[in-house]
Amino acid sequence: MSVYSKVYFVFLFITLVSYVIAFKTKEQYVKMVILLMILWALTTTVAIYLIRFAGFKNNLFVFHISTPLEYTILALLYRDVIFNYTIRRLISLSIPIFLALSVVFALFVQAPDTNNTEVIIIESAVMIFLSLFFLREVLLMQQVTSLHRFPMFWISVGILFYFTGNLVIEGMLNYLIRRSMDLAKRSYRLGYVFKYLLFVLFIIGAYCSNIRGSLLLRKR
Repeated sequence: MSVYSKVYFVFLFITLVSYVIAFKTKEQYVKMVILLMILWALTTTVAIYLIRFAGFKNNLFVFHISTPLEYTILALLYRDVIFNYTIRRLISLSIPIFLALSVVFALFVQAPDTNNTEVIIIESAVMIFLSLFFLREVLLMQQVTSLHRFPMFWISVGILFYFTGNLVIEGMLNYLIRRSMDLAKRSYRLGYVFKYLLFVLFIIGAYCSNIRGSLLLRKR
């Protein structure tokens, strides 16, 4: 396992524990982040196991399965926190559409033994839109007095940065693979920077969530 993967697992574990502790707040976004961390942990563990111990030469089919599940979790997260009724309805409709799209792309566009770039690009574009829409909604409605203490602010900013990086890297990855495998590997490793940033911002969100939970308990 590379040092990048080891650092990734450390951040993932810290993030998961942080949100398990924040679970007492009973907020829906906390549950969704926990599910996301579990999904990422299982996906990465299975992908590494298949290559290192099971003798598989290709583990990309694992990500064809995990990407639609990842989208579902994040879509449900935003459906719960966005106020706009039309956007919430569109999010609900987008989940089965994205699942069907993932299957169609795997069968006819990018086979399970290739990187599912096209689906990831679509997911990234939607998540960038949802994160920006949510942040705009929060600012316009002015229902949050201290933005830096609002957990979903940090979570949404983390999602925004992560999927912006994903959009750029995945958009170039297949092209780079055809041109230079070494350059493609460097580009892929750059993606860890956005993953680490996501975890840091998620952890800040968990910290804010724990503070809010403690304040609510005191008021009661």
